Amino acid sequence: MIKCRWREKKRILFNIDGQVYPCCYLVNNNYKMQENNKTPDRYQHVMQEYNKVKDEMNVFTNDMESINRHEWWDLLEKSWEDAEVPTLRQCTRWCTVKEDNDGDV
Repeated sequence: MIKCRWREKKRILFNIDGQVYPCCYLVNNNYKMQENNKTPDRYQHVMQEYNKVKDEMNVFTNDMESINRHEWWDLLEKSWEDAEVPTLRQCTRWCTVKEDNDGDV
């Protein structure tokens, strides 16, 4: 089960270039992939979609209200619950929590 640490604290990351990310775990890998001209694999599908709309996720080209309402956030959350949408490696690595036998986290 994914329980986003940053979302729990109602935090997001503003990068110096204006890009808005849900957390620091996603930004580093995304920039490395772009710098090396690599295409994200299927486990980075959510970031592929982010890169398609990155101008809409930038505070220099869009207002925060629109960024907060952007459908990309829904895709990110869907990836945590829907087996059809691969969960980002970073989400799995940093924000996976174990449930106890009663289903509590």
